[in-house]
Amino acid sequence: MLMALALAFSALQAPGSGWVVAPAPPREVKRVYWDLFQTTEVWVRLTPSDSKGTAPLVSLIFQAFFPGRAQLEPYSLRPEWPKGAPARVVVRAEPFPLTAIGALSLRFVIEGYTFDLMGPGSRYAIVSCGDDCTSNTVEAEIDPALLRALPTAKIVTGEALGFSIRLAPDDQRALSAFAARIGIAPTGL
Repeated sequence: MLMALALAFSALQAPGSGWVVAPAPPREVKRVYWDLFQTTEVWVRLTPSDSKGTAPLVSLIFQAFFPGRAQLEPYSLRPEWPKGAPARVVVRAEPFPLTAIGALSLRFVIEGYTFDLMGPGSRYAIVSCGDDCTSNTVEAEIDPALLRALPTAKIVTGEALGFSIRLAPDDQRALSAFAARIGIAPTGL
């Protein structure tokens, strides 16, 4: 019975849900090592404002996944920050609780160029929330070149879940720290 409960609990917690398991304030880069899956997850959560600067209704969670057994820090015995290139880098758009979304969308606009992460040829998923609810979260693979450009652009706007978004300079600094932690140095577009 105890083993069945442990397996059910671990099925609910897996790489991709680190930001829920180990919550952190927006813009803080965090990591969690999933020993059962031998994967390190690194993430940063942003809460961008809309184009008018009003309060956010959407979180953007940038995540990177590094497969393999983590090395332990010698004194704390905590898993070290991963080295090398991540196997996957994604961005997830998720609404705040009790928020009705306008559309399943995720796009960034940088210097007049639109990057539609749910357009033709894009790799994305509509995240299922179970049998008795309507899906309201999207997750898209993000190209390292786009991740490098987001922190250095003068203005980053776009749309997430039907809401207009605009990244603040603090959001861009947090993305720069995230990119550095996962081994993707920011550059211009």
